[in-house]
Amino acid sequence: MSDDAGGERDPADALLVAAHEIRLDILRALWDAESHALSFSDLRKAVDIRDTGQFNYHLSKLEGRFVAHVEDRYELLYPGHRLVDAVQSGVFDREIDRRELPVDSTCRDCGHDLVFTYREFVGRVRCPRCDETILGYPFDPGGFDGREDDDAVVRAFDRRTRRYWRSATDGVCLVCAGPTDVALVDEATTLQALDRYDDHYAADQPVLAAVDCQHCSFYSYFPVGVTLLDHPGVVGALYDRGVDVTERRLWDLPFVVDADRVDLVAEAPLRVVVTAGPDGDLPVTLDASASVVSVEGIDG
Repeated sequence: MSDDAGGERDPADALLVAAHEIRLDILRALWDAESHALSFSDLRKAVDIRDTGQFNYHLSKLEGRFVAHVEDRYELLYPGHRLVDAVQSGVFDREIDRRELPVDSTCRDCGHDLVFTYREFVGRVRCPRCDETILGYPFDPGGFDGREDDDAVVRAFDRRTRRYWRSATDGVCLVCAGPTDVALVDEATTLQALDRYDDHYAADQPVLAAVDCQHCSFYSYFPVGVTLLDHPGVVGALYDRGVDVTERRLWDLPFVVDADRVDLVAEAPLRVVVTAGPDGDLPVTLDASASVVSVEGIDG
């Protein structure tokens, strides 16, 4: 990996440098501090290391890459923030027991109350009676921290999921900021790929949007209706019909989760029409790149 200045750094070496309890404690102490900076004595006190030599050794390993020494204090650098973020997400060291939280929504098929379930790092909005996943996506254990109220957790799941999907469809990976490729894929094409993720995303979709980052391991399949959430023509037309897509949660938007709202109209190349309006109106056409090409039959 090289930077714009031509210098090269081994990411494996960077992870090894930080892979020590004392060094992680130093990074966490700076992260907790005001302005993310502390003097040497305050930093050593925060980490609670009495042996100055030992503390100096571990701090020196972090300097320049994760920590900066500026005058009389030590500051957390951006790579240090990213490392702390990864640790605080909880995906490396926390295994949350299976959870089931109430959701203030009902199943469109049977009218039963929906629930939010959490297992193996994946959140899902499900109907217990139909045994169907309305919508599911990975969710970090850190999403439960500081949220005692069940609805706050469910809302966080909705906001985070839509942010990942919307950014990815706009060509920017939220994980690494790399470029993403977006394309429509039919159910037959994705059946094998989705075998172990059969209750991810949304159930029974005839066509999905596939996103793949060109730079990191991020990839996803999600309902094609998600691509409408940023289109001004669609958002404005829905607002005029009494639907504010910024306020409603993903599973309360039929054009996102209802497979009957998606009609495959061409296969080579793929082309679909998503019925977005609340009354079965507002047809929106998407091409093979999952881009909106017309709203209510009007190009643009």
